[in-house]
Amino acid sequence: MESGQNNVVLVAMSEGIIVKGIERKLSDTGINVSYSAPLVNQLSRYEETSAVYVVYIAGDLDSMIDALVYVNDVVKETEKDLLVICENTERNDLHRDIPGLRVTEWFIRPLDMEAFVYGVNKLLKARASRMSARSILVVDDDPSYVRIAREWLKDDYQVFIVTSGMQALTFLMKKTVDLVLLDYEMPVTTGPQVLRMLRSEPDTAGIPVVFLTGIGDAESVKQVIALKPDGYILKSTSKPDLLRWLKVFFSNR
Repeated sequence: MESGQNNVVLVAMSEGIIVKGIERKLSDTGINVSYSAPLVNQLSRYEETSAVYVVYIAGDLDSMIDALVYVNDVVKETEKDLLVICENTERNDLHRDIPGLRVTEWFIRPLDMEAFVYGVNKLLKARASRMSARSILVVDDDPSYVRIAREWLKDDYQVFIVTSGMQALTFLMKKTVDLVLLDYEMPVTTGPQVLRMLRSEPDTAGIPVVFLTGIGDAESVKQVIALKPDGYILKSTSKPDLLRWLKVFFSNR
C-alpha cells in the first residue's frame, strides 16, 4: 500500500460480495483501498501508511472486538479516522463494549453506497486540508483535558496526543511537530524534565515548547518562566482565547 493521505483500510471478516463492492466503488473514485481481516497482525502492516479505517460489521461483532480495540488505539494515537458500518443495535453494543471508542462517522446497514462513497471522499479532502496545517503535540496526563484540547484544535491544526512525559519523548524522537503544549505538572516525568531533555538533544532542541499550567499566581508563573519555555498557557484559557493565542504565536515564527 502506498504511503499517503488517500489510503483506506477496509476491515471485515471476509471479502464477500458487499465488501468487494465497497472496495470497487472507493477505488473508482481514486482511493487506494486495502482489505484486512480483523487480525491485529494483519492490521499492524497498515499502521504507518493508512489514513482511514473502515470497519464493516455484519452480525459478527464478537469476532471484531479485538480488532476494533486495536484500531481505536491507533486512531487515538495517530489522528487517523475510523468509520464503522453496522446496524443500530451493533452501534449501541460497541459503545458499551469499547469505552472511549472514537468513531468519526457511522454508516448504518443496509448501506447507502452512494452516501458512503461521498462521505469517504469528503473526509479525505478534509484530512488533506488538515494535514497541511501546523502540527501540535499535546502532552497531558489528564484525559479530560486532552479530549477538550483535541476538540478545540482539530479544525485548525494537526493534533497529536500523548499522556506522559516519556511518551512525548518517544514520539518526538520519531516525528517532529511545530509546537509542543506541555503539561507543567505530571507524575513520573514532569514538564520541566521533559523540556530539559528536549533541549539537550540536537534533533529536538529547536521544537517550540509552551507549558500548560493550572496555576496562575505570580510566584508559580515566575517559576515556569524561569525554565525559559517558548511561552505558557493557563489551562483555564477559553477556546477563543487559546485559538487567538496560537494564531499570534505562529504568525510571529
